Amino acid sequence: MRDVEGEKPLALLLGRPMIDRVLDALAKARGTGRLVVSVSENTPLTTDHLRSRGIEVVSTSGSDYVTDLRQALKHIRSSEVLICPADLPLITSEGVEAVLSHFRVAGVSSLSVAVPADLVRSLGAVPSYVLEENGREIVLCGVSVVDREQMLSGATLSQGFAVIEDEQFALNVNTREELRRAEERLHGRGACEHIR
Repeated sequence: MRDVEGEKPLALLLGRPMIDRVLDALAKARGTGRLVVSVSENTPLTTDHLRSRGIEVVSTSGSDYVTDLRQALKHIRSSEVLICPADLPLITSEGVEAVLSHFRVAGVSSLSVAVPADLVRSLGAVPSYVLEENGREIVLCGVSVVDREQMLSGATLSQGFAVIEDEQFALNVNTREELRRAEERLHGRGACEHIR
């Protein structure tokens, strides 16, 4: 986030670091287990913050998404892994549970969550990459569930999309304006929790 000082996961939303909101949703969701956060030398303050909360971290190179994901997956033993970015602060435990439900019935080894591009635009955000699926523009939000062993083996993964029309998946925070819009949405939900 070029226009916000500090490390992106620690950007404050209504007084709480963005990553804490994501972690809380993941921890409260039924069907999730061990929570591990991938960090690199690019995020030393985030690493310290997570350790102070007792969150398990795994260090990766920080070179690129795929390399870091593979490095992180080597430290996990679960057969399926839910992947969630730290910049999705509107996500809820119910949303996480919905993703897991989609994965269970999808019959694929890699399920990516997407939202309609119009929903992203309606929140005042700019879609970074738009795909077309069944004649409709969609945007991947960064949430996915993968078969860990197949991914690490290098095998071709059967892929599917879960297109979910819910704003909690539509706002990846990448700018100060998107941070402000996320705060508005959280405030509207009554998410002014006490700072922990």
